[in-house]
Amino acid sequence: MTDKDFEKLFKQSEEITPRADLKNKILAKAKQEMEAIAIQKEKRSPRLSPFAKRLMPIAACFVFVFILIGGMLGLGNENYQTVYIDINPSVALNVNRFGKVSSVEYLNEDAEKALNGIKLKGLSAEDALEKMITAYGENGYFDSNAEIYISAVSEKNKNADKLLAKLSERAEKIKGNRNYSVNTTKLTAEDRAEADEYGISPGKYRIISEITEKHPSYAVEDLKDKSMAELKDMLTNGIGKDNGKERK
Repeated sequence: MTDKDFEKLFKQSEEITPRADLKNKILAKAKQEMEAIAIQKEKRSPRLSPFAKRLMPIAACFVFVFILIGGMLGLGNENYQTVYIDINPSVALNVNRFGKVSSVEYLNEDAEKALNGIKLKGLSAEDALEKMITAYGENGYFDSNAEIYISAVSEKNKNADKLLAKLSERAEKIKGNRNYSVNTTKLTAEDRAEADEYGISPGKYRIISEITEKHPSYAVEDLKDKSMAELKDMLTNGIGKDNGKERK
């Protein structure tokens, strides 16, 4: 109640003529009671200030953006597909769902030497392949006929087919006067598991397996350091280039 409320109340009753000090005491008491009630309500159900209410949608947007960015970073680092590129240098490119290289594995010393200082992570699989072919050319791997074997393992076979087609197309497009042939093959998780035992790519392991089946005198350990061109020749002719004849 305010002073005006009291004046209005007192005017309605002509018999009441309160003293000024009494009226002030009543007003002070009423004010105290109202403040106490307000405090109790505040404790039971705290209210946000208008400023805080305006900030809530903005804060919610920030949380959503952070979650979205975190999810994208997680997908960016995820190994969704693995591509193996074999010449004699052997490399595994782990590719995320956006078609970008998330990590690189050098499977032999030749690959480490030829690609030393060359950044492949973050590139598309096609751009990474082009950089690799350029580096291999500078290191003399295409001075004579070479075989580039590109193999892929993916969560879904259709994705592996698409990626292999893109990589084969890029390799042919940039071939120029380099001496190489391009071969592609789709792999299974079983192929990869077996190849891991020997520390070679599944694509290379598959060709070696075909050779050893055809010519049991050879073992995987005997062949794993040979180039893909040598292995292809052995698969076709059964002749080891190191000694000119098949081992007995």
